[in-house]
Amino acid sequence: MERRGRITMEASIVAPSEAQVFEEIFQFFKRQLASGELKPSDRLLSERELSQRLGVSRASLREAMRAMALLGVIEIRPGQGTFVRSPDLRILQDFFGVVLAMQPTVYDHVLEARIAIECHAVRLACLRAEAEDVRRLQAALQRVLDTVDDLETGAEADFKFHETILRASHNEVLVFIHEAIGTLLRRSHVERRAAVIGKADYIAKLSQAHRGIVEAIVARDPDRAEAEMRDHFLLAQEQAVRQVLGSAPMPTTGQ
Repeated sequence: MERRGRITMEASIVAPSEAQVFEEIFQFFKRQLASGELKPSDRLLSERELSQRLGVSRASLREAMRAMALLGVIEIRPGQGTFVRSPDLRILQDFFGVVLAMQPTVYDHVLEARIAIECHAVRLACLRAEAEDVRRLQAALQRVLDTVDDLETGAEADFKFHETILRASHNEVLVFIHEAIGTLLRRSHVERRAAVIGKADYIAKLSQAHRGIVEAIVARDPDRAEAEMRDHFLLAQEQAVRQVLGSAPMPTTGQ
C-alpha cells in the first residue's frame, strides 16, 4: 500500500498539464507537416490509433483536435474522419495580429521589423515588379502626394504605398507578415502623419523620399532602392524624436 501511494504521488507531480499535452500534440503534427509525411487533404489516423501513438488520453487528444480545427489546421468531418486542411492564411494572419496587439511592449519591435521587411521587399521589387505593379505603385505615389495635408486619408495612402511595394516583391511570406502586422503599422502611419501635418519643409522631404523609392524601382536599382527606403525611415525617425523633444516639459532650475 505504501509503495502504491508513493507511485501515485510521484505520478501526480510529473503529470503534464492540458497545455503541455496540447503543445506535445501540436508539435507532433507540425513535424509531420514539415517533413511532408502529412499533406493537405490527408486523412489522419483514428482517434484511438493517434492517442496510442502519442501516449495521451483520447479525451486530451479530442480537445487538442478541436483547438486545431478552430485554428484551421484540420477539419473534422463527422462519420468520415479528420483531415488536414489547406492552409487558410487569413486565419493565421488574424491570430498573429491579435497576439501582437495584446502585447503593447512589442510595438517598437514591430516597427523595427518593418524596416527589415520593407528594405528587403523593395530590393525584390526592383527585380520582380511587373508593368502592372509599377502602374499601381505610381498611382499609390500620386495618392500620397495628393493627401499630404489630410491625417486619416494621408496615413492610409502612405500605408497603401508601402503595401504596394510589398506586393511588387512577389514574395508571399513578406506579404503575409506585412498584412499580419497591418493594424499596428496603420497606427504608426497615423502617428507619424500627425507629427508632420502643417510642416511644409518636412512634407516636401517626405514627398521626395517617396518619389526616390519609386524612381529606383523603375530603374531596377536594388541598392539605390534600399538606400532610399532606409533614408525614408531615418527621416521619419528623426521627426518622431523632434516631436517627443518638442513636447517634453522644459527643465526647471532650482532656487
